[in-house]
Amino acid sequence: ALAEAPLTPTATPQPTTTSLPPTATPEPTATGTRVVTVTVPPTPTPTRANCEDDINNFEASGLITNEQVQDYLRRTIPLDHLENCREIRYIPQQAAAHGTAISGTFIPVYREIYVYANTASLRGVDDLLDTLVHEVGHNVHYNIRRDNFALDVEWSALYQDSLKTYRETGMGFVSTYAQTNKYEDFAETYMAYVRAPEILKYYNLNKYEFMRQHIFNGFEYEP
Repeated sequence: ALAEAPLTPTATPQPTTTSLPPTATPEPTATGTRVVTVTVPPTPTPTRANCEDDINNFEASGLITNEQVQDYLRRTIPLDHLENCREIRYIPQQAAAHGTAISGTFIPVYREIYVYANTASLRGVDDLLDTLVHEVGHNVHYNIRRDNFALDVEWSALYQDSLKTYRETGMGFVSTYAQTNKYEDFAETYMAYVRAPEILKYYNLNKYEFMRQHIFNGFEYEP
């Protein structure tokens, strides 16, 4: 979920895609991520915060520990993708936006990531990690929007191209949720690049190449 500064993305559900793709865009699970619209700009961080060492309360999930989350991120995600993020925290209660259960939130004003105890969608460690990586994707995109306007324009064009492709062929997006707006599309695409790269290649090779070249500096994940 993305808690937005002046930009205004919306709340949406998040898919869990871990197998080879079906013939149509997969429906999202009940997992959701919330985009909260605010009018106050993010408070500047005196130094470049990094939440690598500020991971809290995941023992309360009964699925994974703080240390295991930290180890996963260190082994899997470029650590500069956590820059300007101040905390990742598990909240042992369910949350909803507009009546829809959500499993995670990114709040730009505070630069914090929350993962919620959504029992309908967090059925195991893999679901929790899907949510976590999705929210890290929001943090990465927020940094891009702040620091690299040209790259964000390129991503916006890819999103618009995907809308056209989807109308014509039913392809273009890794999930139905990704169609919501360019913010959720980025986070879903980021998650798929890390967690289900073959799915992303199948639905949109251009987005796969965008992630490979611009976000992951050429690094690719095994399916």
